[in-house]
This record gives sequence, structure tokens and C-alpha cells, in this order.
Amino acid sequence: MSESLKAQLTLVAGKLLLQAEDLVTAQLEVTAAIGSYRMVPPSEVWPSVHRNVVRVAAALRDEEHLSDDVAEDERETGRRRALQDIPIADVLAAHRRGIALLRDEFLQIARDQGISTDATLLGIQRIWQLGDHCSDEFLAGHREAELDLTRREEQQRMALLAHLLEGTMTTEQIVAAGVRFGLAADHQYWVLRARSASTDPFALTGMLERAAGPQNTVLVSTYGGDAAAVLSRPVTGELTDDVTVGLAGPTGLSQLNDGFAEATQLLEAATRFGHRGVVDRWRMALRLPVVNDPELGKYLHARYIEPVEAESAIGETLLTSVEAYLSRRRSIPEAAAALSIHVNTLRYRLDRFAALTEADLQNTETTFEIWWALQYRSLCASPN
Repeated sequence: MSESLKAQLTLVAGKLLLQAEDLVTAQLEVTAAIGSYRMVPPSEVWPSVHRNVVRVAAALRDEEHLSDDVAEDERETGRRRALQDIPIADVLAAHRRGIALLRDEFLQIARDQGISTDATLLGIQRIWQLGDHCSDEFLAGHREAELDLTRREEQQRMALLAHLLEGTMTTEQIVAAGVRFGLAADHQYWVLRARSASTDPFALTGMLERAAGPQNTVLVSTYGGDAAAVLSRPVTGELTDDVTVGLAGPTGLSQLNDGFAEATQLLEAATRFGHRGVVDRWRMALRLPVVNDPELGKYLHARYIEPVEAESAIGETLLTSVEAYLSRRRSIPEAAAALSIHVNTLRYRLDRFAALTEADLQNTETTFEIWWALQYRSLCASPN
């Protein structure tokens, strides 16, 4: 830059600094016109707009140290505005209005002082470069603060959910802590615990939020390698094929830990049986006792399964045939069709099973015991 251009811009920079107080006041006025800034005291904004004047003057003088100072201060300004709940769009709008005001004042002084066209164009270029640089730093600082706030909220969400599900808070504490998350003492809630073989718990929480819907989501977070939630209504949206959800409720705030214990039990049982989707107490009503009473399962397994496995070369085939028969309302034609065999073949297999176990397949109580034994066998074969 020629000495002439430098001298001209230095002259204008000096004039701007002489008007610093008025220029700060003018910037405060245009900033206050932005809605979200109306709740921010002028004393909070004053340092930033005052820096605008100082740094515009420094930019016109082409001072080398400008960049580092701008980055540090304006990033902090962006963080402070985020903590004051001012949207980034408003932060940028306020800054641009302030820079535009200083640009207009620069042009006025340049005209009054007879500054050359080249000096004027160079000055405008430097002012806008400064403005763009500051905007980038505002944006970076604002995003950093938003991310930090999001992390803090997620940590608070996880902590509150854990306390709720583990029953370590009183109802009064729950109500006090849960206000920000939409919990109410007089409402009923659904509790769930979800697991997926292919989706990590953090991604699973997002899936549950989408499935629950924005009006239903109260608390959703990770828990013990799974995803857990307290919702105002049951999940109705779609989930991927490998997701299993244990769902309990409705229940009040003080019983959420009991509901979660039930949801956990349902999830564990459903996982062991290979069930997918949402399972509740009605869907698992018969299988839960199979899981919870292993001693009875062992007894019935010894009574109806082991004799077939031990003494028959086609034991697996017999057991598969009996299972098909029971699952199809004890209809021989339906079971034979499902197995793709002749009805007489199925009758032979059922008779052979009856002979080995001395079981009466026409007796309802006996068939229920056999069903229980087959379910226990399924559990024993499960990798879970």
C-alpha cells in the first residue's frame, strides 16, 4: 500500500475514533431494534460495539495484530450471546448492522475529507473483511456454547432418567427436577427399555424419539447399554426390524422405577425368545413365567423333552411336529400343511411322542405343560 493511501485511511480512522461515543450509541440503538436483544442490558452489548469502532479503525490502519484479537474476543461474544438465548441469526444481524453503520460513517468522513476513490474502495474492503472475519468467530463461539449446553442438558437428562428408573428420588424431587422436561405429578406415563443388535444406544434414542413423536417424548436417553424412555403415550411409530422394546405402564411418577423393572423384565424375556418390536405384559403373559420359574421349566423339560431326545432317533423331528401341532390350535391338517407332510405322517409322529412321554395330547392341562417344556427348551437353546 502506498504511503498516500495509508495516510488517507489513517486520517479517517482517527476521525472515527474521535466519534467513538456517538458511534457506540448508534450501534446500541440498531441492535436494540432486534427483538431478542431487547432483554439484554445495553451494558452487555457495549463492549462488543465499542470493539467494532476500535477494530474498524485498526483495520483501516492495517494493523498486523488485529486477527488474533478479533478471534479471541468475538468468539467469546458468540458464546455469551448463546447463553443469553439470542439466536445466531440475530447475533449476525446485529453485527452486520453495526458494521454497516460504521461503513456509512467511513464513507461520510471520506467524502468530507476528500479521500481518493482508491483509498475509499480499499477502506470499504477492509471494513467488510473485518466484518466477515468477526461473523465467522461469532458463529464458531455460538455453536461451541450451544453444543456445550446440549451436552449439559443431555447429562442432566441422563441423570434424571436414571434417578427416575432406579427410584432414588422422592416424588417432590421428581416434580421439581422434571418441570423442564414436561413431567407432571398428576399424569400417567409409559416406561420402556429398548435394545438393538445393530444400532448403538445413542442412535437408538433418536429412533425412539422419532417413533414416539414430538408430542409424546418426555425423557429419552441411554441406559446401561440400552435406550430407555419415559413417555406420555406408548410408542406407535415404526422401528427397525432388529429392535426389541419392553413397554410397561401406564404408571405414576412415584412408580416409574417399578414400571422400568417390568419393562426390563419384558425386554430380557423377549430377547431370549427372539421377539422383535414392542412387547408388553399382554404379549408376554405366558412366556414371562417360563423365564421366571426355571425350576418348573427343568422339571417339565425332563418330563416331556428328555425322553424324546434320549430314546428316539428322530427326536428333533417329533418335537418340531408337536410344536407345530400345538401352535396351530391342535389341528392336524393345519400342522401337517405347515410341515409339508401327510396328515398320517403327523399322526404317527404325535403317537410316537405320546408313547415316549405317556402324554395325552387331548388333555388341555397336559398340552399346556408340553408347551411350557418346549418354551423352556427354546430358552435353553437361546444364546442370550
